[in-house]
Order: sequence, then structure tokens, then C-alpha cells
Amino acid sequence: MSLHTQTSELLPGFEHAAFDSNAVFRVLLDAMSRPGRIYNLPLAIESPEGLNATTTATLLAMADMDTTIWLSSSCATKAASDHLKFHCGCPITDDVKQADFAVAKGSDDLSFITDLPVGNAEYPDQSATLILMVDEITDSPSMTLKGPGIKDTHSLSVSGLPQSFHAWRAENHHLFPCGVDVIFASPTKIAALSRTTRIEVN
Repeated sequence: MSLHTQTSELLPGFEHAAFDSNAVFRVLLDAMSRPGRIYNLPLAIESPEGLNATTTATLLAMADMDTTIWLSSSCATKAASDHLKFHCGCPITDDVKQADFAVAKGSDDLSFITDLPVGNAEYPDQSATLILMVDEITDSPSMTLKGPGIKDTHSLSVSGLPQSFHAWRAENHHLFPCGVDVIFASPTKIAALSRTTRIEVN
């Protein structure tokens, strides 16, 4: 198979690379600084098998050759790996302890999250960001959020989160300034939890 044929089988990335990347990055920045607030994906983009559109856009905006990505077994398709390597130039690892971004479905076995890098006191930024693909994100009050970026409280509901996720998040919160930030990615919406966010499950 020629290089031309291989390349032609890849899905396109952003239509307008700089503009679209900046648009997605601004949404992600707002989502992280205002935990629990729900944002719409600001553009339409094709996604490879294993990833949804929001996750694809997030990685295209955030990942580069210095960003290592780990994909869960349900996400680690050849199409997804090829897409990210081609458009982002990023390495894909099978060791979650090396991940800058870890990508999984909310319905996956999430036992790996305890192995995610949390940074250290000197370099708390050397931690992973967890991207969880979920079916639906709403402002129903299944979780009550408190902390920086939230005035009083904020309600959030994310479909399919297991109890083990909430137990891990409670421990993760106490690691500040270290810890893992979380991005929830439904097919069209984005919400985030920073490591400083406290969660009460209702």
C-alpha cells in the first residue's frame, strides 16, 4: 500500500487548523476554569472509530509531539491511533503511567485511574488529564460541585459513572496541588472537573 493510499484513508482534522484549534482550546479553558459548567463543542468534526467528536477535537487542540496519549482497549483502534499520530504527531503509549492524556469510555473498567500520573510537589503540572467519553452530560443534580470557579454550588449529571470513580475523585481532590483533572466528553458537549473541585454525590 502506498503512502498516498494510506494518507487518503485518514479522516480530515480541523478544517481551519489555527482557528478551529483556538476555538476548541478556549472552550476547554472555560470548562476547566468553571468546573461543572456544560459547553457545546464549537464545531463539527469527523471522528475515527474508537473516539467521539468531542474527544477527537479535544485531542487535536491539546496534543502534540510532546504529549503522550494512552487509550483504553475500547478506544485503542488502529483508526484512532493513526488519526492522532498523523494530525497531532503525538506518541501513543500502552503504559497509563506515562500518559499526559488518558482516554476511556465511562462504561470501561476504570481501575486504571489509580495509576494515572498525579505530578509532584515541585512539578504538579506533570500530571495526566483524564478524558472520559460519556453518552450524556446535563445539569441535573446527581452531583453537587463546590470549589474554585464555582459560585456557591453547581449541579452536574454525567451518565454511567461508577461509584469507584467518585471514590477515586475524593482521594484525588486531597492530593492538591497534585492530582488529575477530568474532562467529560459527550458526542456534542464538554464539561470538566479540576483537581480542586469537591463533589457531593446526591
